[in-house]
Amino acid sequence: MQPQTRSDEQNRALLARLRPEHESLKRAQIKAETEAERAAAEQERIEAEVLAKYGTVDVDELQARIEAGWQRNSDAVDAYQTNLDRVRQAAARIDAEDRAIETILKQPNVRIADLGRLLDERIGAVAAVVDDVAGAA
Repeated sequence: MQPQTRSDEQNRALLARLRPEHESLKRAQIKAETEAERAAAEQERIEAEVLAKYGTVDVDELQARIEAGWQRNSDAVDAYQTNLDRVRQAAARIDAEDRAIETILKQPNVRIADLGRLLDERIGAVAAVVDDVAGAA
């Protein structure tokens, strides 16, 4: 089988059809190379910023630091919730004592001495609750 040959005119016509695609591909190549250079410069800038701020650009180390931060945040939230629960419990104890005192005050024949003793006990109980809550914080 003989190789196919084209005339000069056919070759020029084929080149004329191929040239726009070639030019388009060349522009795309130049654009891609320019974008790659820009991305490499941006990566260098970001790495320098990360290195200056965190002392490393090692992704695994940075991820470990992030996870440790999440854990610290979770621990802090848990401690806050625990303290808030203690405060709620303390407030509930104070409310219960208030209701008990109100019940006693409504009884007939309550003496002033009894009221003084109740108030002293109340002050002591409130002080104990405050100390308990403050000690837990």
